[in-house]
Amino acid sequence: MKQSLFALLLLMFPLRASERPNVLLILADDLGFSDLSCYGGEIPTPNLDRLANGGAKFSSFYTSARCCPSRASLMTGIHPHQAGIGSFTHAKQPPGKGLAYKGTLLPSCATLAEILLDEGYSTWMVGKWHMAQPGPIGRGFQNYYGYKNFLAHSEDQWTPSNYVRLPESTKPELPVKNDFYVTDVFTDYSLEFLKQARAQKDKPWFLYLAHSSPHFPIQAPKESIDRHVETYRKGWDVLRAGRFERQKKLGLVRPDSTLPPLSEVPVDRDDIANGFSGKKNPKWNDLPADRREDLARRMATFAAMVEHIDQGIGRIIDDLEENGELDNTIIAFLSDNGACYEWGPFGFDGRSRLGKTTLHSGEQLADIGQSGTHSSYGSGWANLGNTPLSMYKHFCHEGGIASPLILHWPKGIAKKEGYVKTPSHLVDIVPTILNATGAKYPSERNGHKITPVEGTALLPAIENPRAIPERVLAFEHQEARGLRKGDWKLVWGKRQPDKITWELYNLAEDRSEQTNVAQNYATIKDQLVEDWNTWAKRVHASPHLMPEPGYVKKSPGPKSPQIANRPITITATVEGHDLNGVVLAQGGKEHGYSLHFINGISSIDVRINGEVTRLSADNKISGKIDLKASLTASKLTLTAMGRTFETKSPGLIPVQPKDNLSIGRDERTPAGNYEIPNPFNGKILGYNILNNQTPPTRTAK
Repeated sequence: MKQSLFALLLLMFPLRASERPNVLLILADDLGFSDLSCYGGEIPTPNLDRLANGGAKFSSFYTSARCCPSRASLMTGIHPHQAGIGSFTHAKQPPGKGLAYKGTLLPSCATLAEILLDEGYSTWMVGKWHMAQPGPIGRGFQNYYGYKNFLAHSEDQWTPSNYVRLPESTKPELPVKNDFYVTDVFTDYSLEFLKQARAQKDKPWFLYLAHSSPHFPIQAPKESIDRHVETYRKGWDVLRAGRFERQKKLGLVRPDSTLPPLSEVPVDRDDIANGFSGKKNPKWNDLPADRREDLARRMATFAAMVEHIDQGIGRIIDDLEENGELDNTIIAFLSDNGACYEWGPFGFDGRSRLGKTTLHSGEQLADIGQSGTHSSYGSGWANLGNTPLSMYKHFCHEGGIASPLILHWPKGIAKKEGYVKTPSHLVDIVPTILNATGAKYPSERNGHKITPVEGTALLPAIENPRAIPERVLAFEHQEARGLRKGDWKLVWGKRQPDKITWELYNLAEDRSEQTNVAQNYATIKDQLVEDWNTWAKRVHASPHLMPEPGYVKKSPGPKSPQIANRPITITATVEGHDLNGVVLAQGGKEHGYSLHFINGISSIDVRINGEVTRLSADNKISGKIDLKASLTASKLTLTAMGRTFETKSPGLIPVQPKDNLSIGRDERTPAGNYEIPNPFNGKILGYNILNNQTPPTRTAK
């Protein structure tokens, strides 16, 4: 009680500089709700368990369903749309939707680093930024070691050249080891930065450690992987049951709960979904022995990544203890979203959607997770990671947005038995840390009015679950939507993309979202839909008005020419500067083509049987631009401003695509290798599509 009272008094009495706590914020990437042993998992995480058992752990903490929107919210205390990253870092805002989808942090938001820097803290970051330019140094961090590419979200962990020390004028303090493994190097740099921070004796410090583990590519030292293989040979059915029983004993789920069936594999093209598109994940014992052995090695690699995170945290805890800082350092640990299903029960090997699934056997098994590999662990293991929740990352069902949250601060947080059940959100982390440090959220900074903070400090809820009044927590990410209010959860179903409907669940009775009660409680559902629409309008989430349940999304669009087994020629005239986005696209994730720009460079993508062939110009162009692209059985050519580029043809598009012609953006599913809708930011003056029949000429709107 004494410690909780101390935390509450911070609201009324500012701290002297010598009393202000240090701040350590640790983010894992794609860690599932139940992967930590203190949340029921079998992966050994003794150091995180120590923090959880000595502080507070939350059972209903929510993220924004995807890595970069979650990071934007975590750093600013506002919703990702308000911060400028409503979708993804390289996505552009839809026409008329303002800056919510700009793809980089807006000047109208303040980062936690900027706020604490202004308050006299030294600021340090290690790991994955993933919020585009201007990068961590431009948004309040004085020192950084991590990804060289601020847009990157998955890099080889064994390659030192992928990572950089900033500012550029600073030489790397640590030599590159022969056994370089970046999860461990991130810990090394965290300890180096703490040593440097302590040299500034008059300043408290803020360290943000943003691990890229255990995001794909799943990679870890062989000896670490070997330790876990036998465990995962048991399979996801046995291990899910084990996690669920431990969660009952921990009090994380109700003792009378029933383990739900395996979640379905999201609808996607068959090669990505491993033939399970829209079907339940397969039972472990229904798989052949060589497939099970391949999958066991993949999950063992994932577990080793989590173990290395935990071991690194143990090293940091020891360092804080040795320097007398542990008691007055507020430590927060969380994940950016739920476990990642990409892209089916067998995972993939190669660059994300372009990677095929390899069945490793014999000596090949030892290569999983080593340098040069790029594998994921798949939807079956992700289902285990989210036990007992439904669905995965990308979705606003519980499995996509629920994360562990651990808060540890011996001087300010009393040890909490069990779990804090108060629903909470990423937007609460900034106000929680400001509450602990006595820092103030600014109304203006650098001449910009700052969007007011959305969250609330969580420290009072640790002692009193009713300290935070019931409120609306809402979500939107790339067609997935959700809202929680009290025990009620509203979800916009993304399970079957062509049949969009609102789902309603009572989470007090059905945390696993198995029984949709929308028809039984229509009045409650309608009120929550209205609440979601109100929130979406306010934060500029798009689309901000949803159709009625059962509505099938259709877009008449322009007439689509017949292109199956025909040579095609596309011409277009556009105008603009710094061009990005789709000029026109026909087809989608199975077959089609797209004429588009990437950072001012014109490109043509042709997709056949899911595989994309891209031809790009070699220079940026602007102004009024004439484009021409042709696909024949032998050649793919692209002409931009009189210069012609060509490559070998992938062949003619074999069938008429399901997705219609789209102008100025790509609707439904992507014809090219990009995130949809990828809207064009220039002006389309005209276009024409020729096949072996005489077509009409189109004039742009």
